[in-house]
Parts: sequence; C-alpha cells; structure tokens
Amino acid sequence: MVRARIQKIAIYRFRYLLAYGAFAIALATMLLVAGFYLPGGLLSTEVRSALISDNLNPAHLFSLQPDELIYLPYRLLQAGSISLFGISLVGIKLPSIVLGFASALGILYLLNLWYHRNVAIITAMIAVTTNQFLLASQAGQAGVVYIFLTTMILVAASMVARKSAYAHLWVLAGFVLAAISLYMPLNIYVLVALLLTAIIHPHARHMLLRQASRPIILFGSLLFIAILSPLVIGIINDPSVLRTLLGFSEKITNFAGNAASLVQNYTSFANPTTGAVIVPVYGLGMALLILLGLYRLFSAKYTAKSYILSFWIVLLVPLVCLNPGFVSVTFIPVVLLIALAIDYLIRSWYRLFPRNPYARIFGLLPLAVLVVGLVVSSIDRYVYGLHYDRAVYSTYSYDLPILRSKLKTLDKNDTVQLIVAPTNVAFYKSFANHQRYVKQVNVTSDPTQATDATISIAERSEKERIEKLPDDILVTRTVNDADHFYLYKNVRS
Repeated sequence: MVRARIQKIAIYRFRYLLAYGAFAIALATMLLVAGFYLPGGLLSTEVRSALISDNLNPAHLFSLQPDELIYLPYRLLQAGSISLFGISLVGIKLPSIVLGFASALGILYLLNLWYHRNVAIITAMIAVTTNQFLLASQAGQAGVVYIFLTTMILVAASMVARKSAYAHLWVLAGFVLAAISLYMPLNIYVLVALLLTAIIHPHARHMLLRQASRPIILFGSLLFIAILSPLVIGIINDPSVLRTLLGFSEKITNFAGNAASLVQNYTSFANPTTGAVIVPVYGLGMALLILLGLYRLFSAKYTAKSYILSFWIVLLVPLVCLNPGFVSVTFIPVVLLIALAIDYLIRSWYRLFPRNPYARIFGLLPLAVLVVGLVVSSIDRYVYGLHYDRAVYSTYSYDLPILRSKLKTLDKNDTVQLIVAPTNVAFYKSFANHQRYVKQVNVTSDPTQATDATISIAERSEKERIEKLPDDILVTRTVNDADHFYLYKNVRS
C-alpha cells in the first residue's frame, strides 16, 4: 500500500525521464565548455592531427602514409570539419565533441541493456564527469574514438544477443564498426574478447553457430572487407602499421617502467599532480568502486558479460603497459566495472529490506551522497586542473584563437605577412588556406622576405629579427610570457 502511494507521486513516475533529460542537457553543456573554454587551446598532438587531416586526400585511400592510415576514420571526420569551419577550435575539436556526446548516450544505452535503469543512469553520470572522458571528448585527436567504437560494438553485440526486431541491421552495424575499429591501435582486442566469448560461452556459441543468418553474415563480411581494404593495402606496403595496431611498435619502452608509471598514475591519491595528465586518473572513491567491480567480476564468472570483460582486461593490461599513451582504450572496461560495483551496492541494500519501501528509498541516501561526491569532485578536479594550474595551462597553445581574433578586427582588404618559426610554417599555411577574414595571408619563416603586405604579424620567437617597433602586441590571459604575437603596420611607398 505504501509502495502504491509512492508510485503515484508525479516525480517518482517520471524520475527516469527527468534524469535522462537532465543528463543530456548537462552533458551537452559540459562538452561545449570543455571543448571551447576549458582549456580553450590546442596540444601539439592536436595540431599534428589537424595538419594530417587537412592534407589527407580521400582519392588516395589506397596509397596513404602510415600516420594517415592509422586513425583514418577520425582523420576523415576531422578533414570534413576543417573544410567547413577552417583551422579553428571548432573545426579541429568538433568531431571529438560530437563523438563524445554520442559516446555518452551510447554508454547510457549499453548500461540500460546490461543493468537496471537506476544502475545505468548513476554509472553514466559518474562516467561522463571523469577527467578521462572530458579530456578525450574535448581533444581534437582520436582518443574519443576508442570510447565511441567500443561502446557501439558492445551495443550491437547486445542487441543481436537480445534478438531485437532489428537484429539483422545490428549484425551489419557490428561488422561495419568492427572494420572501422581496426584502424585504431589496440582496438582489435575488444573484438578478440568478443570472439573468445562467442567460442567459449555456451549460449553465445549456440547463437553464433545455430541461429545466425548466413546471408546476413556473408553480406556483413563483404562490408567488413570493403571498409578494411585500404588498411590491408597499407599493411602490405608497410608492415610496421600492423605492429603499431597490435601495440608492438618499435617506439615502445620497457614494460616494468611503464607498469610502475601506470600504477603511480592510478594510485597517487596522497600526492595529486597535474601536467599533461591529471594524476591520479580516478579519485579514491572511484578507485574503490573499480576494485569492488573487479571483485564482483571474478565472483560471477558464468555470464557472457563477465566473459567479455574478463578476456578484455586480461588482453589489455599488458598491452597498455607497453603503450602507456593509449589509456583511453581502458575507459569502457573501467565504466563497466563501476557499473558492477553500483549494481552490487544497490542489490545488497535491497536484499536487506525486501519489503520495506521506506528503508529501500531512504537507505539509499548514502549512495546518493557517494555519487554526488564523485561527480562534483571529478568536475572540480577538471576545472581547477585545466583552468588554474600553470603546468597544465602551459601545455596548451592559445596562439590560434589569438590570431583568429585579431584577423577578425582587420579590414577585409588587408594582406597579412605571418612570420612564424620554421616548425610552424606547415600548420599556419593550412590556416591561411582556410581563413576568410582578410584578403590574403602569406606564411613565411623569413622576416626579411620582400612583401607588399599591409600588415606583418610575427611570433614572439621571430620578433628579434624585425628592426622596428610593433604597433600592437597580441597577448594571452597569463601573467608571465603573455606576449605571443607582434603586429607591424607596413607603410607603402
């Protein structure tokens, strides 16, 4: 009777709808703020990714260089974004932000398929506020693709296993996603984990061998081969591509040192630091949930989900120790472990009070405090780490937003000579090809080069080579070393 009265309350009846709406709005806000304000700059790896993407020629897919071939699906997305929005924060970061939003919705949907809705929404809120997710989703490079592809591959496999009305379409989607994922280093191991589960787990093996539609499998295989053909040709031309994709490239360092560094990154709770990575990667509360999830994983070995996750973790741990830069590939396994822990906590409490609705509801207040604490602390660490810590701030370049802002204020008929260091010439030439603010931008590393430009803009490193006083200085919001560009107005004779 008490339960019936509770269920008549409007907020209770629409609790999941309200939660999903709040989740989507908060997610979009966080990603937009993270992408264009925090940090609001570019890492050197993002600059390199944008340069590769902008120079990519889709007509030459079967003769690409290794750095163009690896991450090819993301390169194509970024190239399309740059063609629309130019070399800018929007053009470079938009594919990651869109994929981050889609990944978050995919995570929520996957968790709804694997667990109860209360576990799904709680875990999804924790997941999308982690530093790992926010950093990957705002960076103009391919890290977020790991999260998106692994999530959607698991969604496709789950929908096929559930025999949904569109199971055949999900089978085809699975083949397409699997082919795309093979362009990403280490992503083959999620496919290996799924394949091992299909072979070893009795129910999964029965579905694969007895119930699978042969024509659909054949058509999906043809799609798989077609999408993968540029990669196959690239591997034949340069076998080092295969070693990189498997995680055994020549650039790997010693296993023991990397393992020790990874352990420190995940366990430095007493000595948090910031830099290129916010350490520890996960807070203490989240780390305890991950350990509880590991306990639940190895105590429930009979489900297909536990098979997939166990194989996945066993395959990934040594490979991540060899390639510590690919931490994003571990994000979805960590999220699934957290979901196991949340599910265990809720089930354990409900088991204590199977018939008392008041105890079931109000007894979950400690869990609510835990979740709110995890979410708030994660956002707090992200904001303060990227906005106020000089060690983090200095790893990002803010030259592109400064330069674009200044060009917007100039006359459209102006011609600009942009003088930059030799290492930056290629990037700013790409920028000049896309800009529409002034009549022309000529990029050079030689300030003595004769020019008829009405304005010269020089990087700080090149200003000493110009023998006249600047008319303007373009600065960032930092206290020290804020001068990044020097502007000179050229007087025509």
